[in-house]
Amino acid sequence: MARRAALPWMPALCIAGAVVLVDQATKAWVLRHLVDAPPVTVIPGFFSLTFSRNTGGVFGLLAGAPSAARRAFFVASTLVALGVIGHFLRRWGHESRLLVIALSLVAGGAVGNLVDRLRFGSVVDFIDWYWRSHHWYTFNVADSAITTGAALLLVQSLLPDPATGSPPRSAPPAAREG
Repeated sequence: MARRAALPWMPALCIAGAVVLVDQATKAWVLRHLVDAPPVTVIPGFFSLTFSRNTGGVFGLLAGAPSAARRAFFVASTLVALGVIGHFLRRWGHESRLLVIALSLVAGGAVGNLVDRLRFGSVVDFIDWYWRSHHWYTFNVADSAITTGAALLLVQSLLPDPATGSPPRSAPPAAREG
């Protein structure tokens, strides 16, 4: 039984670690090559690499708050998120590879952005998707991992329970024929 409970930890740590490494490597490249450079157009009218810093959270949340308060909030919220992810992995990780992958992506992205907040007081962003003059928020590899992980968690919630074959808990009960 102990072996079964330990199974999700190694893949989870490997996936989360890979996300942090790729995230930090891309940000290091950006800091070396894009800080004082014009945006690098990858797909004209659609996608560029553009250096920016985000002192806030998602969509600039808390960007205007004092630096110490922001840092404390983001450190605390990341630690809480990692605790919740650890609980979910311990409780249900052995039941679903998809759940392990999804939670690992979220954890790796959270740690990648936390590293930036602790080092710089802000997050390095550089992925700029846009349509003509309408730009979406600039983001990074860590943000992409968090978003992908969240989408996979949604998919996981819609799948039947593998142990019972029953529909997901969020599905309405099947209609009875009378």
